[in-house]
Amino acid sequence: MWRLLVLALCLLPLAAAAQERPQTGLMWNRSGLPATFPLQVKTLPGKDYLVHVTEPGSGRAVMAGYIRGGDFFRLLVPPGQWRLRFAYGLDWQGKDALFGPETGRTEMRQVLDFSILGLNRRRVYIVTLIEENGTMKIVDADPRAECQIVSWTSEDAEYPPERGLDPVMRERRYGIPRPNGLEAPPKLRYIERSFVIRKRLCG
Repeated sequence: MWRLLVLALCLLPLAAAAQERPQTGLMWNRSGLPATFPLQVKTLPGKDYLVHVTEPGSGRAVMAGYIRGGDFFRLLVPPGQWRLRFAYGLDWQGKDALFGPETGRTEMRQVLDFSILGLNRRRVYIVTLIEENGTMKIVDADPRAECQIVSWTSEDAEYPPERGLDPVMRERRYGIPRPNGLEAPPKLRYIERSFVIRKRLCG
């Protein structure tokens, strides 16, 4: 019995070190720039990941996101050139300890260039990670083009808009005479248009 008690006491620090896993998504953004370019990272279930978006020259992290393995992960990053640095493991222990002594790490050598390609196209990236023989590998980091497509809709409208019955309709329906016998002014008919911007991968 005393051996079980000693074992339980030894495991207490490990249990206390583990923290609740963050939700998949953005953790923080210190770039000071608008984040508008999509980055998608595909992973397999089993381990969790911390991804840092870093400056190629200094290695300074400007943004971080958390990925629960297998979850859909899409992060909006600022325009410019960036590298990705990954830490991964099983038990999240906070932003300093990461996944503890068993934390694994991998970093992209490739620089990702998030930039405008034309009037309605911009460069985005889909990155895929797999584990092979105990080593995490980045097997795909192909640039893609995301297009913005404008869809228009239109409908007939009147101005001013209907606000109850006009004097003519009141007289016709309820016999209420029009004030001073004047006809209601005609309404202006026009076509009201609206648009929706849709985004999709186009190359």
